[in-house]
Amino acid sequence: MATVWRSQCAFARFFVGKTGRILNNAADLGIKLTPESISVSTTRSYSNYSHSPLVKKIKEQYDFEIEKNPPEWAYVERLLPLEIIPPVQPKETYPSGWIPPKEEAKDLPYFMPRTKNHELPIYLVITHKGQRKVSMLRKIEGDIWLMNDLIKEHLQKNFNRYIETRVHELGRFIEVKGDFVNSLREWAYSKGF
Repeated sequence: MATVWRSQCAFARFFVGKTGRILNNAADLGIKLTPESISVSTTRSYSNYSHSPLVKKIKEQYDFEIEKNPPEWAYVERLLPLEIIPPVQPKETYPSGWIPPKEEAKDLPYFMPRTKNHELPIYLVITHKGQRKVSMLRKIEGDIWLMNDLIKEHLQKNFNRYIETRVHELGRFIEVKGDFVNSLREWAYSKGF
């Protein structure tokens, strides 16, 4: 920055007292440049907080009042995120197509509970730059091997081909090679999950 300042000053000093060589036609205006009339503007961008100038008048900059229970607080509360997800209100049908879990699903030897957002824990995992797609069923409780056999049977019947699966007992999930998320959701809804 110091070298730029020196070069700007040297450039300005070159034109001091010379009206004929001024590029901005100062001679036409009848103005003779003097060292006092030349001001070279410099801007400085501060790279971090420690080198920036001290902030003053913080109270004037952030002037606010603290109120207890203002009537406008009801409008602010609507915008804040919920601390807990509320339970779903029972209806005949939902506009989004969401289906609530059924009570008879808890009597099966295997179970897949909903997530905290009341959704099925069935996901599509895409890896290897989009070349590998794996459908994953998570949070499985009970007989995971029986559930794996039923999933394989359902998918082989729908797609007429062999389907590869991988069961992880400790992680409580099943991986299905390929994109079968929609078919797996239909199967889970039919079982009542």
